[in-house]
Amino acid sequence: MTLDRHLASTASAVDALVGGSVDRVDALGALSTDEFLELARRIGELARIVDAFGALTASEITRRVQTDAAFRRAALGGDVGGRLASELLRDLAHVGDATLRSWEQVGDAITPRTSLQGEVLPSRHEPVAEAVLGARITASHAAVVVAGVDRVADHADAAALDQVEATLVEYAGSLTTRQLVKLARTLPERFDPDGAEPREELLRARSKVTVRQLPDGLTRITADLHPVAAGLFTTALDAHTAPRRQVAFTPDPDGSDHVIDDTRPLTQRRVDALETILRDALRHDTGTMAGTAVTMLVTVPLDSLVTGLGTARVAGIDEPIAASTARRLAAEAELIPVMLGGASEVLDLGRSSRLFSEAQRRAMIARDGGCVWPACQAPPSWCEAAHLRPWLSDGPTDLHNGALMCSAHHHRFDRDGWALHREDGTPYLIPPPWLDPTRTPRRAGRLPQLAHVH
Repeated sequence: MTLDRHLASTASAVDALVGGSVDRVDALGALSTDEFLELARRIGELARIVDAFGALTASEITRRVQTDAAFRRAALGGDVGGRLASELLRDLAHVGDATLRSWEQVGDAITPRTSLQGEVLPSRHEPVAEAVLGARITASHAAVVVAGVDRVADHADAAALDQVEATLVEYAGSLTTRQLVKLARTLPERFDPDGAEPREELLRARSKVTVRQLPDGLTRITADLHPVAAGLFTTALDAHTAPRRQVAFTPDPDGSDHVIDDTRPLTQRRVDALETILRDALRHDTGTMAGTAVTMLVTVPLDSLVTGLGTARVAGIDEPIAASTARRLAAEAELIPVMLGGASEVLDLGRSSRLFSEAQRRAMIARDGGCVWPACQAPPSWCEAAHLRPWLSDGPTDLHNGALMCSAHHHRFDRDGWALHREDGTPYLIPPPWLDPTRTPRRAGRLPQLAHVH
């Protein structure tokens, strides 16, 4: 397709957008079914045409910045200290970084080249160029194809590469971006079967985890993981976020809890999963850090720890936490409260004697079988040994004063004012008055095994 035809198609597509007026969105409802479907097709065509122009424009801006001093002076404010071509295009087009990267990568791949002798050479990726300029595929799909073919360019001849590229271009029209990425990733296995180990070592060398505390109090963890680490990470998260493991509750008018699906986004549920995984790792870590056992220190004034009012701080984290959260952490293994007096002197470090022993945990596992909260399926390995009467309120670290709870329900138990008692070994949760004024006990724990009925 020529540039003239591109321009004509663009004008036609814009005219089809409800008479070319983008502020007349109410007119969409007046379109017939056929007109509306045609409009959707035109929008897709327009997006692909814009991508084609975007790729060509990105390539041309790069060429002019590199070779045209007059252009640099006019567009960048001079030869020295000017912005890069990508920054200029971002400012002019107001597009996102992902779109900009695609345009630049595709533009470099589809623009005809010039030899040192001035001879015009074909583009590096002719099949991609034909598809992009013909408005058949988007720039994001074209970028995936270019990256995949370039990755194996040193391991195949030109004919094989052209065939693979043409095949990927053909698939690009019917696959999602994610599906196309997965397909392109199989190319090294085909063209360089003996190179898996060097590729893996390269990915290991490029892997990294960065930690940054944000102004709003959150901490951002960015992980670029090699395949083995990524596999372990995703498997662990999936194991903790499987739908059959997710149980949430909502109070019914009669005061009882009704089991519902956890409707939070998967991204939020993964935070709970990651927290559980990290707690378990600390619980089983027998190593040392700076000469002391691996612990997370929580600094809290003594009066705040006793009353639950005020704030506390986790060592190494700027954002404070509620003192009530620190009280809950004070009952957990390897999460040590540092209690401060009025002059911020250290009064006491939480002692391991306040924690349930391994023998007590094993007894709880045998007794409770997992989280005691109704219908919660969290297994023992996901659970914490919770004090039913807080250790800071003279609650004994005895088996009868403990129960297994997952992190989420342990937090709810302490925060919302629940209680638990046992009758003939059967646990019953007692709701707080705000939820049930009568505080009627509710059956908790694992359901008993039913006898086989003939």
